Amino acid sequence: MRPLVQRLGHVAVDSTDPERLAADMTNILGTRIVGRQDGRILVSSNARHAEFVIHKADRDGLRQTGLEAVSPEAVDQVTARAGQAGLKILSTTPSLPAIAKSVTFATSEGHVYEVHSPMPHDRALRYLGPGAHPKCADHVNFTAVDPKTWAEEMAAACGFILSQRTTGYEISWMRAADGRHHTVAAVKSHAPGVHHISWEFNAFEDFKRLGDALTCEDRRLVWGPGRHGAGDNLFLYFKAPGGFLFECIAEMEMIHDDLLPTRIADPGENLSNWKVVNQWGALPPREWVEHHTPLAV
Repeated sequence: MRPLVQRLGHVAVDSTDPERLAADMTNILGTRIVGRQDGRILVSSNARHAEFVIHKADRDGLRQTGLEAVSPEAVDQVTARAGQAGLKILSTTPSLPAIAKSVTFATSEGHVYEVHSPMPHDRALRYLGPGAHPKCADHVNFTAVDPKTWAEEMAAACGFILSQRTTGYEISWMRAADGRHHTVAAVKSHAPGVHHISWEFNAFEDFKRLGDALTCEDRRLVWGPGRHGAGDNLFLYFKAPGGFLFECIAEMEMIHDDLLPTRIADPGENLSNWKVVNQWGALPPREWVEHHTPLAV
């Protein structure tokens, strides 16, 4: 069976300082604020109604991840499959007025996913402003105590396909119907949460502009630039207000064979296999390896 999810829909976070986070996403990342609804700040980098939603809260954390279904009918299939897998259905009311239909469920570790009908494309495609202007929010890498069970639950509920994993499920990468090497991934950690949120850019040249923008605020990159072995994508990482780790990518591998066997790779001790983590050789710093942003309360 093909995946019931087409692509990443949106990411919703809780923030102790929503305005600062939104300003950082504008000035450094190059997205823009497209609306404000009931205290929420809506952010997008393209014609999509919203890709990132910031909620005011007393603690920073990942609120939920929106996954765009291949069709409105697929939402009903996810509802049924999540229930059959023993996952808790939290809501069938869309989180945003622009979303026509959705179901929200939680994994056994508490990750919250809203699988929703296609997001309207009702924003201007191009816009003025600083930053490098990403193409879209493209994937989320979660933290999980048991990434193997997480991967099994995401496959059961949404039909995600396991593109690649490490030998001990230290990291698992799963793809949706659009064929990108991964739309969701999970890294083994001490607690469930989010490791990083990724934005796709047009080309490596965009990374230079982003790095220079960080230096204007006396900030630095956490890791990169480089090229991951898993996914074959160019990357760099920086930390945003609230402790959210953002990845910037380009050239993600595409896989169009749904029956392609899962690749299994040895990560090496402490992710020391450079062929998996960074084909250019520079291994991830401790700050990247140990990063964890909690789930929202």
